[in-house]
Amino acid sequence: MTLQQLRDFAAIVSQGGVRAAARALGVSQAGLTKSVAKLEASVQAELFVRTSHGVALTTFGERLLEHAAIILRECDRAESGMNQLRGDASGEVDIGVSPAPSIHLVPAVLPEFRRRFPRGRLHVTHGLSHSLLPAVRSGQLDIAITPVPEPFDATGLHTIPLFPTEPSIVGRRGHPRAHCRSIRELADCEWIVTGAADSLGAPGSSIVDLFAEAGLGRPNIAVVCDSLFDTLSLITRTDLLAPLPQTVLTHSLMREGLARIPIAEPQKIYTICIVHRASPPLSPIAAALTSMLVSYAKIGRGVMGT
Repeated sequence: MTLQQLRDFAAIVSQGGVRAAARALGVSQAGLTKSVAKLEASVQAELFVRTSHGVALTTFGERLLEHAAIILRECDRAESGMNQLRGDASGEVDIGVSPAPSIHLVPAVLPEFRRRFPRGRLHVTHGLSHSLLPAVRSGQLDIAITPVPEPFDATGLHTIPLFPTEPSIVGRRGHPRAHCRSIRELADCEWIVTGAADSLGAPGSSIVDLFAEAGLGRPNIAVVCDSLFDTLSLITRTDLLAPLPQTVLTHSLMREGLARIPIAEPQKIYTICIVHRASPPLSPIAAALTSMLVSYAKIGRGVMGT
Protein backbone atom coordinates (compact mmCIF):
# COMPACT_ATOMS: atom_id res chain seq x y z
CA MET A 1 0.00 0.00 0.00
CA THR A 2 1.43 3.37 -1.04
CA LEU A 3 0.37 6.98 -0.62
CA GLN A 4 -0.14 7.28 -4.36
CA GLN A 5 -2.46 4.29 -4.34
CA LEU A 6 -4.48 5.87 -1.54
CA ARG A 7 -4.64 9.17 -3.44
CA ASP A 8 -5.83 7.34 -6.55
CA PHE A 9 -8.43 5.45 -4.51
CA ALA A 10 -9.71 8.66 -2.90
CA ALA A 11 -9.87 10.38 -6.28
CA ILE A 12 -12.05 7.62 -7.74
CA VAL A 13 -14.42 7.94 -4.79
CA SER A 14 -14.63 11.74 -4.97
CA GLN A 15 -15.04 11.79 -8.77
CA GLY A 16 -17.52 8.91 -8.86
CA GLY A 17 -15.61 6.69 -11.27
CA VAL A 18 -12.30 5.78 -12.89
CA ARG A 19 -12.81 7.82 -16.06
CA ALA A 20 -13.63 11.06 -14.22
CA ALA A 21 -10.82 10.49 -11.71
CA ALA A 22 -8.27 9.86 -14.48
CA ARG A 23 -9.35 13.07 -16.20
CA ALA A 24 -9.10 15.05 -12.94
CA LEU A 25 -5.65 13.64 -12.13
CA GLY A 26 -4.35 13.90 -15.68
CA VAL A 27 -3.44 10.21 -15.91
CA SER A 28 -4.57 7.32 -18.05
CA GLN A 29 -7.53 5.15 -17.07
CA ALA A 30 -5.36 2.08 -17.49
CA GLY A 31 -2.74 3.42 -15.09
CA LEU A 32 -5.37 4.36 -12.51
CA THR A 33 -7.07 0.97 -12.80
CA LYS A 34 -3.71 -0.76 -12.30
CA SER A 35 -2.97 1.36 -9.22
CA VAL A 36 -6.27 0.46 -7.58
CA ALA A 37 -5.85 -3.21 -8.51
CA LYS A 38 -2.53 -3.24 -6.65
CA LEU A 39 -4.21 -1.58 -3.65
CA GLU A 40 -6.96 -4.21 -3.64
CA ALA A 41 -4.31 -6.92 -3.81
CA SER A 42 -2.42 -5.44 -0.87
CA VAL A 43 -5.52 -5.31 1.35
CA GLN A 44 -6.81 -8.62 -0.06
CA ALA A 45 -10.29 -7.23 -0.60
CA GLU A 46 -12.46 -5.74 -3.31
CA LEU A 47 -12.92 -2.01 -2.68
CA PHE A 48 -15.42 -1.10 -5.40
CA VAL A 49 -18.47 -2.56 -7.01
CA ARG A 50 -18.76 -1.37 -10.59
CA THR A 51 -22.27 -0.30 -11.59
CA SER A 52 -23.88 1.31 -14.63
CA HIS A 53 -23.77 4.62 -12.73
CA GLY A 54 -20.10 4.44 -11.80
CA VAL A 55 -18.65 2.78 -8.71
CA ALA A 56 -19.93 2.04 -5.22
CA LEU A 57 -17.79 1.28 -2.20
CA THR A 58 -17.85 -2.13 -0.60
CA THR A 59 -17.74 -2.47 3.18
CA PHE A 60 -13.96 -2.84 2.91
CA GLY A 61 -13.81 0.22 0.70
CA GLU A 62 -15.80 2.32 3.17
CA ARG A 63 -13.49 1.37 6.01
CA LEU A 64 -10.34 2.00 3.98
CA LEU A 65 -11.66 5.39 2.87
CA GLU A 66 -11.93 6.48 6.52
CA HIS A 67 -8.28 5.59 7.11
CA ALA A 68 -7.14 6.98 3.75
CA ALA A 69 -8.73 10.35 4.47
CA ILE A 70 -6.88 10.62 7.78
CA ILE A 71 -3.55 9.49 6.31
CA LEU A 72 -3.72 11.84 3.32
CA ARG A 73 -4.80 14.75 5.51
CA GLU A 74 -1.86 14.17 7.86
CA CYS A 75 0.57 13.94 4.94
CA ASP A 76 -0.69 17.22 3.52
CA ARG A 77 -0.39 18.85 6.93
CA ALA A 78 3.12 17.49 7.44
CA GLU A 79 4.21 18.88 4.07
CA SER A 80 2.56 22.23 4.80
CA GLY A 81 4.15 22.34 8.27
CA MET A 82 7.62 21.69 6.85
CA ASN A 83 7.11 24.45 4.29
CA GLN A 84 6.01 26.85 7.03
CA LEU A 85 9.14 26.06 9.07
CA ARG A 86 11.17 26.98 5.99
CA GLY A 87 9.52 30.41 6.02
CA ASP A 88 6.59 29.78 3.68
CA ALA A 89 3.69 31.78 5.17
CA SER A 90 1.08 29.85 3.21
CA GLY A 91 -0.97 26.95 4.51
CA GLU A 92 -4.46 26.00 5.57
CA VAL A 93 -6.12 25.74 8.96
CA ASP A 94 -9.34 23.81 9.46
CA ILE A 95 -11.28 25.21 12.42
CA GLY A 96 -14.65 24.34 13.90
CA VAL A 97 -16.61 27.09 15.62
CA SER A 98 -19.70 26.94 17.84
CA PRO A 99 -22.22 29.83 17.89
CA ALA A 100 -20.83 31.95 20.77
CA PRO A 101 -17.25 32.38 19.49
CA SER A 102 -18.46 32.78 15.90
CA ILE A 103 -20.20 36.04 16.80
CA HIS A 104 -17.27 38.13 18.09
CA LEU A 105 -14.06 36.14 18.63
CA VAL A 106 -13.31 34.76 15.17
CA PRO A 107 -14.29 37.96 13.28
CA ALA A 108 -12.09 40.00 15.64
CA VAL A 109 -9.02 37.82 15.06
CA LEU A 110 -9.37 37.32 11.30
CA PRO A 111 -7.87 40.70 10.20
CA GLU A 112 -4.68 40.11 12.20
CA PHE A 113 -4.45 36.54 10.89
CA ARG A 114 -4.76 37.82 7.31
CA ARG A 115 -2.13 40.49 7.96
CA ARG A 116 0.38 37.97 9.27
CA PHE A 117 -0.48 35.19 6.83
CA PRO A 118 -1.74 36.82 3.61
CA ARG A 119 -1.31 33.52 1.76
CA GLY A 120 -2.87 31.47 4.53
CA ARG A 121 -6.40 30.14 4.31
CA LEU A 122 -9.00 29.32 6.93
CA HIS A 123 -11.60 26.62 6.43
CA VAL A 124 -14.37 27.33 8.93
CA THR A 125 -16.93 24.71 9.93
CA HIS A 126 -19.86 25.81 12.06
CA GLY A 127 -21.22 23.28 14.49
CA LEU A 128 -21.63 22.24 18.10
CA SER A 129 -19.49 20.31 20.52
CA HIS A 130 -21.12 16.96 19.75
CA SER A 131 -19.90 17.20 16.13
CA LEU A 132 -16.80 19.41 16.45
CA LEU A 133 -14.96 17.44 19.13
CA PRO A 134 -15.06 14.09 17.25
CA ALA A 135 -13.85 15.96 14.15
CA VAL A 136 -10.83 17.18 16.12
CA ARG A 137 -10.10 13.66 17.36
CA SER A 138 -10.29 12.23 13.84
CA GLY A 139 -8.05 14.95 12.39
CA GLN A 140 -10.74 16.53 10.22
CA LEU A 141 -10.28 19.76 12.18
CA ASP A 142 -7.07 21.32 13.45
CA ILE A 143 -8.84 23.13 16.28
CA ALA A 144 -12.35 23.58 17.63
CA ILE A 145 -13.58 26.65 19.50
CA THR A 146 -16.51 25.40 21.52
CA PRO A 147 -17.87 24.72 24.99
CA VAL A 148 -17.11 21.21 26.18
CA PRO A 149 -19.66 18.93 27.86
CA GLU A 150 -19.41 17.76 31.44
CA PRO A 151 -18.02 15.22 32.00
CA PHE A 152 -15.58 15.43 29.10
CA ASP A 153 -13.00 12.82 28.12
CA ALA A 154 -9.98 14.91 27.15
CA THR A 155 -7.72 11.92 26.50
CA GLY A 156 -5.43 12.76 23.60
CA LEU A 157 -6.67 16.35 23.44
CA HIS A 158 -5.33 19.67 24.67
CA THR A 159 -7.93 22.11 26.01
CA ILE A 160 -7.38 25.85 26.50
CA PRO A 161 -10.15 27.71 28.39
CA LEU A 162 -11.02 31.08 26.83
CA PHE A 163 -14.08 32.73 28.37
CA PRO A 164 -17.39 31.85 30.07
CA THR A 165 -20.70 32.02 28.28
CA GLU A 166 -24.18 31.85 29.77
CA PRO A 167 -27.33 31.06 27.81
CA SER A 168 -30.33 33.37 27.75
CA ILE A 169 -33.87 32.43 26.87
CA VAL A 170 -34.51 34.18 23.57
CA GLY A 171 -37.69 34.73 21.57
CA ARG A 172 -38.95 37.13 18.95
CA ARG A 173 -39.77 40.72 19.80
CA GLY A 174 -43.40 40.91 20.81
CA HIS A 175 -43.47 37.29 21.96
CA PRO A 176 -46.57 36.68 24.14
CA ARG A 177 -44.30 35.41 26.97
CA ALA A 178 -41.72 38.20 26.63
CA HIS A 179 -42.31 39.50 30.17
CA CYS A 180 -42.27 36.16 32.00
CA ARG A 181 -40.02 35.98 35.05
CA SER A 182 -39.86 32.24 35.70
CA ILE A 183 -39.17 29.13 33.67
CA ARG A 184 -42.40 27.74 35.11
CA GLU A 185 -44.32 30.32 33.09
CA LEU A 186 -42.70 28.90 29.95
CA ALA A 187 -43.43 25.25 30.72
CA ASP A 188 -45.99 24.87 27.91
CA CYS A 189 -43.95 26.71 25.24
CA GLU A 190 -42.36 25.06 22.24
CA TRP A 191 -38.57 25.14 22.01
CA ILE A 192 -35.82 25.05 19.42
CA VAL A 193 -32.44 23.82 20.62
CA THR A 194 -29.01 23.56 19.07
CA GLY A 195 -27.19 20.28 19.34
CA ALA A 196 -27.85 17.09 21.24
CA ALA A 197 -31.02 17.87 23.15
CA ASP A 198 -31.18 14.47 24.84
CA SER A 199 -27.78 14.64 26.52
CA LEU A 200 -28.00 16.11 30.00
CA GLY A 201 -24.96 18.22 30.80
CA ALA A 202 -24.14 19.01 27.17
CA PRO A 203 -24.11 22.67 26.12
CA GLY A 204 -27.02 22.12 23.74
CA SER A 205 -29.17 20.69 26.51
CA SER A 206 -29.35 23.71 28.84
CA ILE A 207 -33.14 23.94 28.58
CA VAL A 208 -33.44 20.24 29.41
CA ASP A 209 -31.28 20.81 32.49
CA LEU A 210 -33.27 23.91 33.46
CA PHE A 211 -36.61 22.07 33.24
CA ALA A 212 -35.23 19.15 35.24
CA GLU A 213 -33.97 21.42 38.03
CA ALA A 214 -37.40 23.10 38.21
CA GLY A 215 -39.17 19.72 38.37
CA LEU A 216 -41.03 20.41 35.12
CA GLY A 217 -40.25 17.19 33.30
CA ARG A 218 -39.24 17.36 29.66
CA PRO A 219 -39.59 20.57 27.61
CA ASN A 220 -41.57 20.43 24.38
CA ILE A 221 -38.68 20.52 21.91
CA ALA A 222 -40.19 21.08 18.49
CA VAL A 223 -36.98 21.65 16.50
CA VAL A 224 -33.35 20.53 16.89
CA CYS A 225 -31.00 22.59 14.73
CA ASP A 226 -27.22 22.80 14.27
CA SER A 227 -27.27 26.13 12.44
CA LEU A 228 -27.36 29.40 14.39
CA PHE A 229 -28.67 31.25 11.33
CA ASP A 230 -31.54 28.79 10.86
CA THR A 231 -32.32 28.91 14.58
CA LEU A 232 -32.55 32.71 14.56
CA SER A 233 -34.62 32.68 11.38
CA LEU A 234 -37.15 30.33 12.95
CA ILE A 235 -37.26 32.27 16.22
CA THR A 236 -38.03 35.59 14.53
CA ARG A 237 -40.85 34.06 12.49
CA THR A 238 -42.54 31.85 15.11
CA ASP A 239 -43.29 31.66 18.81
CA LEU A 240 -40.47 29.18 19.39
CA LEU A 241 -38.10 29.95 22.27
CA ALA A 242 -34.44 28.99 22.49
CA PRO A 243 -31.56 28.99 24.96
CA LEU A 244 -28.84 30.93 23.11
CA PRO A 245 -25.57 32.65 24.05
CA GLN A 246 -26.24 36.14 25.37
CA THR A 247 -23.81 37.45 22.76
CA VAL A 248 -26.44 37.02 20.02
CA LEU A 249 -28.28 39.92 21.61
CA THR A 250 -25.23 42.19 21.22
CA HIS A 251 -24.59 41.55 17.52
CA SER A 252 -25.89 44.27 15.22
CA LEU A 253 -27.07 41.78 12.59
CA MET A 254 -28.78 39.46 15.08
CA ARG A 255 -30.33 41.55 17.83
CA GLU A 256 -33.05 43.07 15.66
CA GLY A 257 -36.21 41.09 16.09
CA LEU A 258 -34.97 39.24 19.19
CA ALA A 259 -35.84 39.67 22.85
CA ARG A 260 -34.44 38.15 26.03
CA ILE A 261 -36.99 36.47 28.30
CA PRO A 262 -35.85 37.66 31.76
CA ILE A 263 -36.38 34.52 33.84
CA ALA A 264 -35.04 34.59 37.38
CA GLU A 265 -33.63 31.05 37.44
CA PRO A 266 -29.85 30.99 36.91
CA GLN A 267 -28.62 29.06 33.91
CA LYS A 268 -25.50 26.96 33.72
CA ILE A 269 -22.39 28.81 32.60
CA TYR A 270 -20.19 27.02 30.07
CA THR A 271 -16.56 27.75 29.25
CA ILE A 272 -15.64 28.31 25.63
CA CYS A 273 -12.39 26.44 24.94
CA ILE A 274 -9.92 25.85 22.17
CA VAL A 275 -9.51 22.11 21.69
CA HIS A 276 -6.86 20.44 19.55
CA ARG A 277 -5.07 17.13 19.50
CA ALA A 278 -2.16 16.79 21.90
CA SER A 279 -0.16 15.02 19.18
CA PRO A 280 0.97 15.66 16.51
CA PRO A 281 1.76 19.32 17.24
CA LEU A 282 -0.16 22.06 15.49
CA SER A 283 1.36 23.46 12.32
CA PRO A 284 3.08 26.85 12.78
CA ILE A 285 0.18 28.70 11.15
CA ALA A 286 -2.42 26.85 13.28
CA ALA A 287 -0.36 27.49 16.43
CA ALA A 288 -0.15 31.19 15.55
CA LEU A 289 -3.92 31.36 15.07
CA THR A 290 -4.43 29.67 18.43
CA SER A 291 -2.20 32.26 20.12
CA MET A 292 -4.17 35.08 18.50
CA LEU A 293 -7.46 33.61 19.71
CA VAL A 294 -6.15 33.19 23.26
CA SER A 295 -4.76 36.74 23.33
CA TYR A 296 -7.95 38.35 22.07
CA ALA A 297 -10.08 36.28 24.45
CA LYS A 298 -8.09 37.68 27.38
CA ILE A 299 -8.72 41.30 26.41
CA GLY A 300 -12.22 40.89 25.01
CA ARG A 301 -14.02 38.90 27.70
CA GLY A 302 -16.38 41.76 28.45
CA VAL A 303 -17.62 41.63 24.87
CA MET A 304 -17.71 37.87 24.37
CA GLY A 305 -18.70 36.50 27.74
CA THR A 306 -21.80 36.67 29.85
